[in-house]
Amino acid sequence: MPKTTLAFAAALSLLTGLVRAQDAAPTEAQLALGKTTYMTICIACHQPTGMGLPMVFPPLTKSPYANGSPERFAAIILKGNMGAFTVDGKPFNNIMPPQEAMLTDEKIAAAMTFVRSNFGNTAGPVSPDVVAAARKKFADRKTAWTQPELDAWKE
Repeated sequence: MPKTTLAFAAALSLLTGLVRAQDAAPTEAQLALGKTTYMTICIACHQPTGMGLPMVFPPLTKSPYANGSPERFAAIILKGNMGAFTVDGKPFNNIMPPQEAMLTDEKIAAAMTFVRSNFGNTAGPVSPDVVAAARKKFADRKTAWTQPELDAWKE
């Protein structure tokens, strides 16, 4: 088989695996770890219901940031965000501290999966590999994200 055909087959296999991973249901173990992580770290700001605190911390319910790009969601958790945000037409203005030094890729992926499976969200699970790739990609970034940066996100 020619090298280009082998390379194409390998790329297609990888892509198919990624699509299947995104369509897969989260495992019970990942959801349990995600719930524990959320209830330990995220709950103070985003609350047990995922509704956040009015004008301070935005909701995670039906959130485009939680349901959208897994890389973008991981980047938010890793580096945090700052400044004014508008979510569902409502203003929020506080700082989300970065979690990259506190949480492992596994815990971040599990928390993301928990959020993406709860609070009215319907997105698929996230693997630790997605978080690890985002951690590596943004390793040199020293500042938190702003809403204009997140809204202009390109994969």
